Amino acid sequence: MSERRLKRELLILAGFMGTGKSTVGQLCAKSLGYDFIDADAEIERRADMSIAQIFEQQGEVAFRRIEADLVRELVMRRRTVIATGGGMMVEPTNRHALLQAGTCVCLTASPEVIVQRVDADTRPMLRGGAVRERVAKLLKERESTYQELHYQVDTSNCTPEETAAQVLTLYGAEWTRFRVNTPPVLAGLSRSNYYDIVFGCDILDQLGSALSGRGWSVPFAIISDEIVSPLYAQRIRANLEHAGISAFIHTIPPGEANKTLVTVEDIYRDFSEHGLERGGVVLAVGGGIVGDVAGFAAATYLRGVSFIQVPTTLLAMADSSIGGKVGVDTAFGKNLVGAFKQPELVAIDTDCLSTLPFEELSNGYAEIIKAALISGGDSYARVCAHKLGPKSDNSTPFGPGGEEWIIEALLDAIELKRRVVEEDPFEKGRRAILNLGHTFGHGIEAWSHFSIKHGQAVALGMLCAARLSSALGLCDKALPAQVKQLLDGSGLPVRLPAADAEAIWALMQSDKKRRDNHLRFVLMHGPGDVIVYDGVSAVDAKRVLMTLGEE
Repeated sequence: MSERRLKRELLILAGFMGTGKSTVGQLCAKSLGYDFIDADAEIERRADMSIAQIFEQQGEVAFRRIEADLVRELVMRRRTVIATGGGMMVEPTNRHALLQAGTCVCLTASPEVIVQRVDADTRPMLRGGAVRERVAKLLKERESTYQELHYQVDTSNCTPEETAAQVLTLYGAEWTRFRVNTPPVLAGLSRSNYYDIVFGCDILDQLGSALSGRGWSVPFAIISDEIVSPLYAQRIRANLEHAGISAFIHTIPPGEANKTLVTVEDIYRDFSEHGLERGGVVLAVGGGIVGDVAGFAAATYLRGVSFIQVPTTLLAMADSSIGGKVGVDTAFGKNLVGAFKQPELVAIDTDCLSTLPFEELSNGYAEIIKAALISGGDSYARVCAHKLGPKSDNSTPFGPGGEEWIIEALLDAIELKRRVVEEDPFEKGRRAILNLGHTFGHGIEAWSHFSIKHGQAVALGMLCAARLSSALGLCDKALPAQVKQLLDGSGLPVRLPAADAEAIWALMQSDKKRRDNHLRFVLMHGPGDVIVYDGVSAVDAKRVLMTLGEE
């Protein structure tokens, strides 16, 4: 990936004293060819005295101030493995800075193992009582702090070499990580007013380490569909159970026709039968339909349980898994029943894309084109410069040897969605621009009884939006042809010969984005310059829909 996409190349080992941070950190640094810094040793070197002496002569407050100064330096480093002091992560400012600077792995061990490993006489924090009780007390006090870290690795029964191998696997799988900030009212049951989007390869096999040690109740619920479940849900459950997390799988039928309250009620029943508790977790493993249905169930069962998105389609990765909008369809409209439900984590594994047929990749790529039209600049130039097409051997462009540009285009779409949903989490203003192509598209979907896939309908909707923008004099006359060429070159439909403009327009009237009894359209002045437009007449809209039947 390009330089701007690279993670910070900072591996941070945290956790309680005696869990092996320094030893494991040195092994990891040697393997990666990185520098190694032991935070406590660095403080001792600079102060020219031991940690115990700093505590005795200057007090803990002074020590924590020195520690905070060091953190501000460490987060600016590259190609470095850092072993933090046992309490460095406890201070919120330190913790948040380190969490955003690199990949944070919390090393853990049982109290009994910790007591065996540490010399209490050299540990100021272990003074003041029996060592075993003191260790247990400190572990309990720091439990919520350690739960925020990206991964957990138990070192109790592992050699340093085995632990280092686990840490390096975690670090290698994660290519980059985005933070999505959310207002407190949307955070819900989340411990923080943010969630992370972790992006990489082999991410599915790291979920046990990513989700263990966070204080959630078991069993976890994995929601998937009949197509995806055999591919990934069983694998994820095995990985969770290897990490000590019991889980059950609920499988739903595939397709938009099953995105209903009836499906949700079946999920509720299974939740109850398996004993899902309010402190439990629902994982949505699949495409956008699975994410919407599972998220709505998580938002409403027991008035809300924690929720994790594991998107396995390009469309879900680029759009629907981010932003916290979940819901179901009804006989009188698409997505009219729903909620805002923020995930605890969005885990994107690009390996999942290697199993998708080209038609499904193309369907998702429509959302990437949409994001590029909204963003303009380099994002738009990127999709214009390349064509999404099956490789000569009919393999996916996301598989081994796949083109780097397409990963970049996906990251462009993710970054746009993150920025916009942070600015407008309740879809009261700017977030509406993400509906480019959707007002027309949802009508086309419903008219086809969902035989036209969402991305294909959005593609046709974007073409309608471009043509309407041109007809209203909002954009250059050449824009519709450019959009058509871009869509056609990516395997997306640009014609709908049997389109019934009157019927589609009638179905569009149930769109949930209506305001003051008017439909809201996202139109374009040009790439990177889109507007929300309320003044579209029925005549103009139907005239544009009729062009879908033309050559």
